[in-house]
Amino acid sequence: MLGFFTRLLVPKAEYTEDRFRKSMVLLPLVGLVIGAILVLVRFALAWIGTPDLINGAVLTCVYIFLTGGLHFDGLADTFDGIFSGRTKEQSLEIMKDSRIGVFGTLGIIMAGIFYFALFTGIPIGGLLAFPVCGRACCLISASIAPYAREDGMGKAASMQSGSGPIISAAVSIIGVSFLLMPLFFLAYILGGGFFQALDYRYLVLSRILSISDFYALPVTASLIACAAAVFITVLMTREFKKKLGGVTGDTFGAVIEVSSLVYMFAFIVLWGALPL
Repeated sequence: MLGFFTRLLVPKAEYTEDRFRKSMVLLPLVGLVIGAILVLVRFALAWIGTPDLINGAVLTCVYIFLTGGLHFDGLADTFDGIFSGRTKEQSLEIMKDSRIGVFGTLGIIMAGIFYFALFTGIPIGGLLAFPVCGRACCLISASIAPYAREDGMGKAASMQSGSGPIISAAVSIIGVSFLLMPLFFLAYILGGGFFQALDYRYLVLSRILSISDFYALPVTASLIACAAAVFITVLMTREFKKKLGGVTGDTFGAVIEVSSLVYMFAFIVLWGALPL
């Protein structure tokens, strides 16, 4: 999965359709690796003291580099096909065309703008979790719709049987949300909060409860943001079934990118709105 879905220098495993299908349940773990790298980059930028706009630009470039633009390509092809206004067969043919159209170009530009904007302001926890949520949503999309083509590499991903993919998606979403608590504690220590906590004023009960609420905030925000991303995923997949007859490898890329952006947007909004 790391060799196929990222540009990380890992040993390349031999590709077989059966191996690919069985490994798809591990896709959210690929997102966790991507998120962890982005968090490390963000810590490095914070140590250097770069402004938010530079942070947004660097994180956008790092994210695209890590994925090799694979899902951006799927997003562009999906936009070209879905918004072409053609029949199902013609839309699928347009999506197979290696040339990019106007709608695909607009899709990439809009996604890039949103990533840049969201990367400038997303809290550290959302940075870790959004790639996991996006790839969990891909599993959900693959599990609730048939494959639209007779063949293709994405067919192996869509041929999910049983409850394995849904369980993997649910465990990943819940697990990464609770993983944000120790991550924020680490950020708190690195930010000097540990030394502040030694002050006697931080030992009173009200302050302890306040700190507890602060650590509960990222978990709550993440779970709600994940729910928003899953909701959008279901709506998108229904639209794919209506206009294409099902899902494809390209639509999986579109689901990953759109659900990731929805998660990030919702997380930022909830971070400032939740009354904790």
